[in-house]
Amino acid sequence: MNKNKIKYDFSERLLKFCAVFFSLLFAALMLYPLIFAFSSSMKDNAKIYDIPPKLLLDAANSISVVLDYSDLNFMNEEEMKDVMMQDNISTMFGINYKLADSSIMEIHVYGTYKGKTVFHSRAHQMKLQMERDYGIYASSAIKSNVLLHGDRYKRACESIGYTFDTNGLPLSVPTGLENNFFNDVSHILSEKYPLNGSLVSVGNKIKNILNLESFKYYLQMPSYIYPESEHIAKYGFMTFVINSIIVIGFAMIAQVILCSICAFVISRLLSRKAGNFVLLFFMGAMMIPFASIMLPQLIMYQKMGAYNNYTALLLPFLYPYGFYVYLYKGFFDKIPSSYFEAASLDGASNLYLYTKICMPLSKPIISLIALQTFIGNWNDFFWAWMVTEDQNLWTLNVALYNISNNMGTKQNALMGLSIVTITPVILLSILFSRQLKQSIIASGVKE
Repeated sequence: MNKNKIKYDFSERLLKFCAVFFSLLFAALMLYPLIFAFSSSMKDNAKIYDIPPKLLLDAANSISVVLDYSDLNFMNEEEMKDVMMQDNISTMFGINYKLADSSIMEIHVYGTYKGKTVFHSRAHQMKLQMERDYGIYASSAIKSNVLLHGDRYKRACESIGYTFDTNGLPLSVPTGLENNFFNDVSHILSEKYPLNGSLVSVGNKIKNILNLESFKYYLQMPSYIYPESEHIAKYGFMTFVINSIIVIGFAMIAQVILCSICAFVISRLLSRKAGNFVLLFFMGAMMIPFASIMLPQLIMYQKMGAYNNYTALLLPFLYPYGFYVYLYKGFFDKIPSSYFEAASLDGASNLYLYTKICMPLSKPIISLIALQTFIGNWNDFFWAWMVTEDQNLWTLNVALYNISNNMGTKQNALMGLSIVTITPVILLSILFSRQLKQSIIASGVKE
């Protein structure tokens, strides 16, 4: 069966081509800042400041340093472990500090004794950087005597992690690696960070997955910056994620329920004139700039005891948002009156009409309001910043603002935390784009 095909003339084809071309072009321009931020978040602390900035990442290097202690005589196992821990810290921090522009994202240190591997430690570049910026070596010069002063090297090894067994570890020194960094590492360790053991080899290989591992340490960063907070020290950035989920979850539930109740009263229980007056009150409240009521509201909350606690964060959402009331009312007005009349004849109460008729039919509106509330309040900053001083109460954006003001925060870490913050909104918008579109269509109101 032949089908008639629509033939376009040249001008129509040109118009279609231009529309597609410019749509793709503007989409790329809109996404470029996000792509650049994601790329920058995976760079090391030196590459992030390259001029001009690069969009593509350099290859991530993983270095394996092998030190041999067979020529040394140790009195006991503790002395052997102590010496290897000193060399481990000198090697890791020396390479991390002196070769900061070489994209070395991971360092392995192996200690061998009489043909057996007895010591191993591994550290990611971001782990070493956090110890330098906020941890054991904060505000310290990365020199040999500073690294090994007192019990610093022991605490650093405990934080980084290591394994030691004089009977031999169930791992072997990697073979077949490239040897691109041997001269640089050998020079640095011999001149600046003298070791007790003998440098046997320095191998390297490319492991680009290490760039993504940086995000693991970005999430741990708050526990270094705010160690005095037991909760943040334990959960890191997830503390702020949980706070945001609590606030937004409450906001979604409160707005869905309160706005629907107000709309039901306006649509079904009040006269048309009274309903329009009440609706005008809610819509008019939307026109009041927040800046004009900010200080009075803050003072009122303080006098009520709603300051620096969850009450201060949650209480504002107990006021129904006018636009959501308007959406609900328009939808309730479209529900056939016969539904309500039939239920009323059977003796149904207003509560029954609301819970069994209005709300089940309002699923498109509920999903729209829930999603809009989530997206609109996920990025909320100003009010949460005003009413919280306790670090344990900070939401994501308040935490991100305070972390960015910390002198030790690097730009790659700030970019990484920003990506973590905006990712849920992007994912929800993509996953529920179809439902959102259908909800907007279903929420059309008519007078």
